[in-house]
Amino acid sequence: MKKITKYMTTIFATVSLLACLGACGSAEPETDAVKEDLNSYLSQMETIQPVQQQAINEYNSYVNSADSDSQELLAALNDSIIPTYQSYLTQLNAVTADTTEVQTVKAVCVDGADKQLEALNKVVEAIDACDASMLSEADVLIADSENLFSDYEAQLTSLASQHEINLISSRTNSNDTGESDSQSDEDAGTEVE
Repeated sequence: MKKITKYMTTIFATVSLLACLGACGSAEPETDAVKEDLNSYLSQMETIQPVQQQAINEYNSYVNSADSDSQELLAALNDSIIPTYQSYLTQLNAVTADTTEVQTVKAVCVDGADKQLEALNKVVEAIDACDASMLSEADVLIADSENLFSDYEAQLTSLASQHEINLISSRTNSNDTGESDSQSDEDAGTEVE
């Protein structure tokens, strides 16, 4: 139990760090309510994503460190990681989505975030009980959240495409100096060991 074998991944980070650009082509004479709602949703998500990323990055720093032990991870989970993630989930639930299409996409995101929080709580239970089988349960919850976030990413990308919104992932985006955004690659942390 010294080293937790899985660490949280956030496929969601890939999507929620997306920049929303204007529509392609000429201005449309009638308004597209879904497009307006999706633009608003993406803007709201961009403001809350750093909270989730902070919790995941801190969790991963303990899990990936050869020097940290389960008791240090437990303290961090109880003192900062879980409270930060709960704050993110509260903010996520407050994000508005007016159209059915955007509400459906948001629901998948919320489900993925709920699974991640459940996994974090399961890690706490496992460490408290010194029960490796609970860590396996946490791994399953992490895998479930990854699947939900993959589904979320696919649905979001599809909806954006249908409404002529270009999404640009910060992973492949360059900053103004022409250098790659390596911080975003690190933050996305989609590799599972």
